[in-house]
Amino acid sequence: MGLRDIMEKIGRFSATKPFVVLLIIFIVTLFLASQIPHIKKQTSFEKMLPQDLPEVKEIYEVRDEFGGTDVAIVAVKIVPSDSSNKVVDIRDPRVLEAVKTLEENLRTIDGVTQVSSPVDVLTKLNGGVVPKSIDTVKLLLEKIPEQEREKMFNKDYSMMTIQVFTDVGADEKKNKELVNAIEERIKETQLPPGVEAIPTGTPVLRALIGKLMNESQVVTTTVAMFAILFIILLHFRKITSVLLLSPLIFALIWTGGFMGLFGLPLDMATAGVGSLILGLGIDYGIYFGSRYNEEREKGASPVEAAAITVKYAGSSVLASAATTVAGLLALTIAPLPMMANLGKVCAIGIASCCFLTIFFLPAVLVIDEMYLAPIIKRLKRVVH
Repeated sequence: MGLRDIMEKIGRFSATKPFVVLLIIFIVTLFLASQIPHIKKQTSFEKMLPQDLPEVKEIYEVRDEFGGTDVAIVAVKIVPSDSSNKVVDIRDPRVLEAVKTLEENLRTIDGVTQVSSPVDVLTKLNGGVVPKSIDTVKLLLEKIPEQEREKMFNKDYSMMTIQVFTDVGADEKKNKELVNAIEERIKETQLPPGVEAIPTGTPVLRALIGKLMNESQVVTTTVAMFAILFIILLHFRKITSVLLLSPLIFALIWTGGFMGLFGLPLDMATAGVGSLILGLGIDYGIYFGSRYNEEREKGASPVEAAAITVKYAGSSVLASAATTVAGLLALTIAPLPMMANLGKVCAIGIASCCFLTIFFLPAVLVIDEMYLAPIIKRLKRVVH
């Protein structure tokens, strides 16, 4: 039995038992959809590198022995203000008091191992009390070596920083909670007029990357979906041609499910796979749709047209998908984990598109012509 004979049997089964096929696909899809929440987001820089590198191993060892290696920075700076009582020098005692309060609040955050700022140095030199005047601050600064003094404030005394050392490591959930907690503590701290505190640093940037990955995934996939939909409608000039997208929609769900099931992370590389899968996978649907329409124009019944389409177009789709998957799987030998993850996820997506096009799409086309089309015609007669 040749490949085309196998394909014909698959197509005939799908066309003669379309609702059974739909049931099977829906059950599998529900299971895989339940795995999507298990996808782990990965923004940790060390996780993007091979884990067996000495430098990467050293990061984990340092973190275990000495605590956090990731530092969040809170920039306390002067900003424009219309207040008559605004701060014009970051060494203002009001700012120092506010920074001291903010430091104390930051120390209460779970995952924070140490907090330091220039206020700590000035307070220690002043006998454990925050200086009450700028003149006192200036006198205290003269006791500090120039090289150390230059690290405490910028040259025009408009900014200083609070360093927040953390030990959240590569845990994305803990990192997000940490950043949220830092932002909350900043909001809770009463800063004098003309002063603003802005969080930055590695943990904050990681949280920002995670947020942008989510946004990029949604935006790129949505734009790709509508662009493909427009082209399909333009090509086939039939509203029901949107059904050619159905394998792609299910393939996206399956890809997400397999990512959660196999522990493949959502990182900067895999965040854009949705649009890639749509762009590559729609070819199979167009091949099938075109061949199916040709067989119907020749007079074949929906079932026969579907069977013939799978028999001849199915083998071509399978070969095309196999070559694409082979090329994508070559990425799995890349030394960078995120490149390997991209290859695995894309390969899963394309394989899902191929399977759903061959097994699921014929059932959809038959249901459309044999069940949906007659219902729509009857509804139109009733309306008119």
